[in-house]
Amino acid sequence: MKHSQLVHLLSKQPQSIDYQGVTQMSTPRANQQSQQTLTLPHKLTTLSTAYSKEQRLLTEGNEDLDVQKIKDLQNRLISRCTTLEFLIQVITTHKNELNSLPTIQKIEQLLISIVNTIQNTTKSEIQLGFLNRQQKKTSMFNKQVLKKEAELFDRNKSLQQEVDINSTRSNKLIEENQKLQKQLKQEKNLNEINIKKIAALEKRIEFIVSNDINIFEMRSNLTILMKENEQLKRDLERKNQEVERIQGKLNQYQLVVSRLQKTIDNLRKKNDDDEIRGFIKKDDIELLMNFKIPQNLDFRIVCQKLDHQNLLNDLCEKGVANTLQQISQQSQEVQKQQITYYYNQLLSFKDFSERLNQLLLQMEEFSNSQTIEDLIFYVNRQLPQVFKCETVKLWLLDTKNGLLYSYLETRQQIKALQDKGLVADTFKMYQAQNISQKPKKAIIYRINDCEQPEYGKSALILPIFCIGQNIIRGSLIILNSESEQFSFDEEYFGIIISRFLGIIIQRLVDKESWLIAQKYRNLMNNQLTEILRSNNKQIASERIKLSFKRIFGFQIIRFYFVMNEQLISFENQKEQTFSLDYGLAGMAVRNKKRYIVNDIKKSVNFNPKVDLTSLLPIFIQPLLNKQDVVIGVVETCLKNKLSIDMEREHLLEVSENLFGIEEHLTSQLQSYVELLAGALSNIEF
Repeated sequence: MKHSQLVHLLSKQPQSIDYQGVTQMSTPRANQQSQQTLTLPHKLTTLSTAYSKEQRLLTEGNEDLDVQKIKDLQNRLISRCTTLEFLIQVITTHKNELNSLPTIQKIEQLLISIVNTIQNTTKSEIQLGFLNRQQKKTSMFNKQVLKKEAELFDRNKSLQQEVDINSTRSNKLIEENQKLQKQLKQEKNLNEINIKKIAALEKRIEFIVSNDINIFEMRSNLTILMKENEQLKRDLERKNQEVERIQGKLNQYQLVVSRLQKTIDNLRKKNDDDEIRGFIKKDDIELLMNFKIPQNLDFRIVCQKLDHQNLLNDLCEKGVANTLQQISQQSQEVQKQQITYYYNQLLSFKDFSERLNQLLLQMEEFSNSQTIEDLIFYVNRQLPQVFKCETVKLWLLDTKNGLLYSYLETRQQIKALQDKGLVADTFKMYQAQNISQKPKKAIIYRINDCEQPEYGKSALILPIFCIGQNIIRGSLIILNSESEQFSFDEEYFGIIISRFLGIIIQRLVDKESWLIAQKYRNLMNNQLTEILRSNNKQIASERIKLSFKRIFGFQIIRFYFVMNEQLISFENQKEQTFSLDYGLAGMAVRNKKRYIVNDIKKSVNFNPKVDLTSLLPIFIQPLLNKQDVVIGVVETCLKNKLSIDMEREHLLEVSENLFGIEEHLTSQLQSYVELLAGALSNIEF
């Protein structure tokens, strides 16, 4: 091949083309080697294969205008790749001749750059086709979703229409039912009248028969009366049939009404309309029934008359300017009434805010109370100003005797019955009460020498709950309002103060419980300290028994030291020894286990010389040192409560021991015995 032919072929070299149709020349790299020209046919084959796959994918779907442009562009690329392949074959065939040319290296680099550009362009076109298909799939999916939403909207609308239709049908059936019931009552009244007429006719017949009357006249009168009687009987039978027929229709209508009501309830359950659910659950003025602090103060609007509600709602929704413009269009009398009502509401809200602020200040003072007695005293003295009443009493439950207790202004304790009077209903139903007028039943029964009922013209009885638990600790009784009854504002204040008092009482109880628990630990430490100061075993044994009496309140205790496989006791200042085979104490030492025996006399291991004799359960615990060696054993009757529990009994609830020591008596005995074993291990007799 001549040099001029080679130049002619190179003048026809392809340019790199992107997917937007813009052409640009590729810049070759300077450091590429001439050996790369040998791999160009393989790269062109890969591009052809990728093109054939893309062509198959494109022919499977619907080809639009963009896909057709991509196909045309790829066809042009394939034709130019074929020209390049022919050029590479020519160059490879005449390589020896071309080696003498000075520009052979530049030609090879230019060809490699062209092939790389074509390869990148082909990949970009394939990716563009893939993205176009993905976009079509996404658009189809979005259309399906919109169609589904439209179907669901239509279905919801049809369900709502069906609910409305069923409601109207139900109302019509109820009206017909009421009409039929009225007719039934009228028919019953007519039947009673007819029965009375028949009875009167029978009496007339008896009178005629019993008296001497002309036979012919009597017969004619009897005939007339019999005809009237038969006519009345036929009328009565006809009326009874009509009554039965009406009763049957009434039963049918009742069945239809019940079915429609069930259908309406099911449709309401299926329908997720927030407005319907909000309408069903609307309960703004049942403050005492819910007995929780409301989310807003809408109850002050809902409790008003309908006309007044509309006035307040217009003021809230339209604003002051629009409301004034609307009022100016009314007559003078109406304007005067509406403006007077707005002024009264302004004064009412002022009084409400002042009392609420006063309540918050008093709650802050209540939170500073150090004891329950101080809290009750402050509540009884200061809350009547907030509730505008005569008296307020905070009664708490004393679970030791089941009575309620409170304090007078002289701090004298007073007591009352918890299961009698209106306050008993609060404890039973777990519900607050707002009692208007003068109730016939006593509010509460105080106890002095006898029961003294306490009455009132109006009362607001609020339960005091434990925080986080459905248990009533006491009750706040507010008596004799200045008005006829306690308003919604007083109910709102009562809910707030009862919730707050529950929190304060819980804190005071926890504080007292912690102080008593500290006292219990100090008592235990003092007893262990006295035992550590013992000079001999006899003194240690006496002090150990004394510690059980002081801490646990036990009266019958036996304690044995264990030495040389023997039980050693110091009863009446005399040392006695027994074998480990004796009694349950010896068995506990041998097995190194704790035992609780309900009936010790029935035990086969019972020995009266060693063991306690009692009808009560017996607690037997060996004392083990660090080396797991038994150094003593203790036996006692599980009779009395802990002395600490006796001191804290007024803090306990009725249903369960919420505020006492959480551990059981046996667990505390075991813990103390372990401490006692550690103390005895450190004593050198």
